[in-house]
Amino acid sequence: MAQEPPAARLRVRNDGDDLLELVLEPYGSDHWLLPGETFVVWTIGSPGAERPWSGTTRGNEPFEVDHAPGLVTVHINGSLGYVTDTDGNEIECGRCRPAGTDTA
Repeated sequence: MAQEPPAARLRVRNDGDDLLELVLEPYGSDHWLLPGETFVVWTIGSPGAERPWSGTTRGNEPFEVDHAPGLVTVHINGSLGYVTDTDGNEIECGRCRPAGTDTA
């Protein structure tokens, strides 16, 4: 019987009054949260592996998070990562990105 890959999720909520940029690494994709909005960051690990979250120094840490004013960066340590709303609908890169924002 094939083993299901482990999945982990991390909820990110914007409790501020301004847009909050969420960057998903290693992809560099930007996803902008409106005030009061919550996104869910997902990562998929390796099934049956001793260390399913390959990008970390510990086998049980699917995410690493950095914060700066107006910015949250989530590093996924699985083989795949993506961002959804709380209903599971995928959030595309650049959603609500302010005009003139440098993405380079």
